[in-house]
Amino acid sequence: MNIIYGKSLTELEINTIQEISNQCDILFDTARLLYYRNINTVQKAKKYLNPSKKHFYNPLLLKNMQLVVDRINTAKNKNQHIVIFGDYDADGVCALSILYYCLKDFGITPTLIIPEREEGYGLNYNKIIDLHFQKKIDLLLTVDCGVSDFNVVQMLMQDGIDVIVTDHHEIPDVLPDCPIINPKLSDQEYPFDGLCGAGVAYKVGYALIGEKANDYLDFVALATVADTMDLIDENRDIVVEGLKLFSDKKIRYPFMCLLNNNDKSVTASTLAFAIAPKINAGGRMGDANASLKLFTTQNNEEAFELAVKLSNYNLSRQADSESIFYQAKELIQSTKQYKNSIICVKGEGWNLGVLGIVSAKLVEEYKKPVIVFSNFEDYYKGSARSINSVNIYDLLYACKGYLKAFGGHSQAAGVSVCKENFDSFYTALLDEYNSKHTTIDVGERVYADWEITNELSLDFAREITLLEPFGEGNKKPTFITKICSANATTLRENSPHVQFKTQGFSMLYFNGEPELQLLNLPIDKYILFDVNYSVFRDVPSFKGFVKRVFADYSNLKNLSPFVFSEFLKNISISPNNDNYNYSSINSGSVKIEKGYGTIYAIQDINNLSYYENKDNIDISFFEPKDKNGENCIVVCPNKIYNCYDSIIYLDKIDFVGFSELKISICQNILPFKEITNLSVKRDDFSSVFNYLSQLVGKKFINSANAYLTFNPPFEQHFFIFATEVFLELGFFFAQDGVLNRNYQSKSPLTNSKIYSKINSIKGIVC
Repeated sequence: MNIIYGKSLTELEINTIQEISNQCDILFDTARLLYYRNINTVQKAKKYLNPSKKHFYNPLLLKNMQLVVDRINTAKNKNQHIVIFGDYDADGVCALSILYYCLKDFGITPTLIIPEREEGYGLNYNKIIDLHFQKKIDLLLTVDCGVSDFNVVQMLMQDGIDVIVTDHHEIPDVLPDCPIINPKLSDQEYPFDGLCGAGVAYKVGYALIGEKANDYLDFVALATVADTMDLIDENRDIVVEGLKLFSDKKIRYPFMCLLNNNDKSVTASTLAFAIAPKINAGGRMGDANASLKLFTTQNNEEAFELAVKLSNYNLSRQADSESIFYQAKELIQSTKQYKNSIICVKGEGWNLGVLGIVSAKLVEEYKKPVIVFSNFEDYYKGSARSINSVNIYDLLYACKGYLKAFGGHSQAAGVSVCKENFDSFYTALLDEYNSKHTTIDVGERVYADWEITNELSLDFAREITLLEPFGEGNKKPTFITKICSANATTLRENSPHVQFKTQGFSMLYFNGEPELQLLNLPIDKYILFDVNYSVFRDVPSFKGFVKRVFADYSNLKNLSPFVFSEFLKNISISPNNDNYNYSSINSGSVKIEKGYGTIYAIQDINNLSYYENKDNIDISFFEPKDKNGENCIVVCPNKIYNCYDSIIYLDKIDFVGFSELKISICQNILPFKEITNLSVKRDDFSSVFNYLSQLVGKKFINSANAYLTFNPPFEQHFFIFATEVFLELGFFFAQDGVLNRNYQSKSPLTNSKIYSKINSIKGIVC
C-alpha cells in the first residue's frame, strides 16, 4: 500500500495559497485544498467558490452551432418531421428528454428513438429506416452518440435524411460528413470540452430558446453525475444550478417518485446513488423506453407506475449482478485466475447490462484489472474495469488485432472478441501487461490530501462544504491520521458500524465491524477518512468518516496478549477434525514461498523462528492484508477470502474450519508453551471473577486490551484465559465499550469450550 499525498509546496506556492486565503476570506487549509485541485489563482478561487449559471459559456461558441440552429429553424418553418436518436443510458435518456422539451418549447414536436442495449451502442440504421418508411424523416438529430458512425450517417443521408450529430465522445479519425456539435472538436472557441451528452443537448436547446432551457438543468445535472463527468469548470456550475431544481417546491414529479418520498435534501450523491441507477436499470434490463417515457410523460399516474417499474428493474439488476458476481468468483477460483495479473472470466447467458457492475466488484475483491464476458451471438461481449495504476484502454489497444471491437478509457472499457480468438487475446493481454508492469508498479495506491497531525477545527470542516458538489474530478478531500490503539466500539449491540476518537474528534466507520479487532490492536495504523459537517438543531458539528484502515506491521510489540486472546477464540470454534479433509505435515517439509493462493497460518508468532524465508513474505493478523491472493503469513486467521485455495498451519493444536480450502496442519510445533502452566483451578478463576466484577461499568474492549489498560495482578496468559472463559459463558459481556455483568448466568466452567480445550491440551480429563 502506497499513500500518495498532495504535492509538497514551495515557498512561492505557499505565498500564492496565502493570497487566495486572504482575498477569498477562507482558511489557509481550505485554500490549500483548492490549490491541489488546480484552483491556483484568486480569480479561479472566487469563481469556484461562487458557482452559478452566470459562469455558463455561450452555446454559440460551439463549432457549427449557428448552422444547426438555422437548420432546425428551417425545419420548423417548413413543418418538417424531426427525429431525435439517443443512447440507452442515463446520459442518453436525459439528453433525449432535454432536446424533446426544448424543441417543443421552440414549436416542434419531435419523434424520439431510443435503442435497447442488445441492439448495440450508436446509430441503428435499421431502427431509423423502419420509422422513415412509416413517416418520412426530414431531419435526424443524435444525442450522446453518432460521432463515430460515419458509415451509418452516410447511408441515412443517401436515403434522403438530413443528419445533425450532437455528441461528447472522443473524436475518431474519420468524422461523419454532416454538421457536428461536440465540445471535443478542434478549431472552436468553446473553452470547455468536458460536457456530457445531455450537456451538449442543453446547449443546443439554449441556442434555440434561451434561458427557458434552464428549466431542464435538473436533467443535465443528473446526466453529468450519472456519466461520471468531471465536476469542474462549467460542469460544476451546471450541477449546482441543477440541484436547485430538486428543492421541495421545484422538484419534478418523476424524480419525486424515484426518490420514494425521501425528505432529505438532494445532493450530487443522491443523483449518483439513488436516481441514476434506476434510470440506468431500464437500459440494463432491456427496457430503456421505460426511462424515457418516465421523463416525457405528462400523466402523473403513468409516471408513478413507470418509477415503480424502474425501481423493480433496479432490484432485479442488483439480483442479477449479485448472482453473476458469485458465479464469476467460483470460476475464478476453480481456474485459479486470481494468480494472473489480469482476470478474464466468461459465462453463458450472463446479463450484458450488469457486466460492468460485476467487473467493478471483482476489481474491488481482487485488486487487479478484470474483464467479464458473456456470450452474444457468435462472439463474446465484455466489460472491463481497472485499478488506478493500470490503463486498461492502452492494454486493449495493444491487443486490438484480436478484437472485434473495443472502446472506453483508462479505467473502464467495452470489449468484443470472436470466440475463436478469446484464448489468444487473453494470452496477448497478459503478455502486454507483464511487459509494461511490475508488482511495484501496480501496488495499491491510496490518495490523500495530507496527514492530519493536529486537531481539526470546526471552521475547517464547515469550509470543506464550500467545495461541494463532490464527484468525479472534484473528489471529496480525504486525509490520513496515524493512531495506535483506537479503543473502538460498535455503535450499539449487533451494529456493523464502529466509532472511536482520534485527534480530538469522533470517527465513524460504516460497516467497519470486521476491522474492529485490527483497530484495537496496539500497533500503528493509518486511517483514511473524509470530514462530514452537519448542523442539528442549530448546533454545528463534524465527524470523520473512515474510508480505509491500513496497519503498519513493522512494530509488533505488545501484540502477544491480543494474539493469545484470538488463539483462544479460535480453538473454541474449531470443528470436529473428522469432518474435514486435511493432511498432516512435518514442520521440516514446510517452505514459505512466494506465489498465489496459499496462506501460512501461525498461532504463536514466536514459532516463525523455526522457518526460513519468512522475511520475504507479507505478514498480517487475523486476515490477509491485501486480499489479492498473494501468499502471505497470517497470525490467528479468522477470515479467508475467495482468492485463496489452501491454508498451511505452521503450528496448531486445532484449527478454525475453512471447509472450502485444502488444509495442512503441522503437528510438530505447538503454540504458546505457556498453556501447560495455565491454572484451571476454581479458586484461581474466582479471583479473576472478583477482579472483573470490580471493572463493571468501566471501558472494556476485549480481554487483551483490559490486561494492558488495567494491569491486573495476574499472569498475562491466565488473566486472558479466564476472562475469555467468563465471556464465553456469558457471566460478563461488553456493551457499547463498557463491561457489564449478567447476574442471571450460571454455568460450570466445564461448559466452556475454551476451558475444556485447554484442559484437553494439558492432558486433564474433564
